[in-house]
Amino acid sequence: MQVSRQTITNDRDVPIYVSIEPTPECYELEPGEKLTLIFQVPEDGDALEVNFINERELVVWPGGHLDEPEVLINGASAEGRSWTFKHK
Repeated sequence: MQVSRQTITNDRDVPIYVSIEPTPECYELEPGEKLTLIFQVPEDGDALEVNFINERELVVWPGGHLDEPEVLINGASAEGRSWTFKHK
């Protein structure tokens, strides 16, 4: 499988919240921070679907293999920056 690297940047003046489904992980991004999600993509179909809940919340649905996705914030491991939150 190919690997995808998708980056979400918070260019707002307030924090935004990014949930990664189906894993119950949610991240808060402060203004200017970038979240990068690295995961294996499927052979066909969408690599990523993004649903905007409102102006400060979005849900990311990677279309590939998520056993071991890598999540970075500003290029460093995002470990310890998430909390459990299941959107659906």
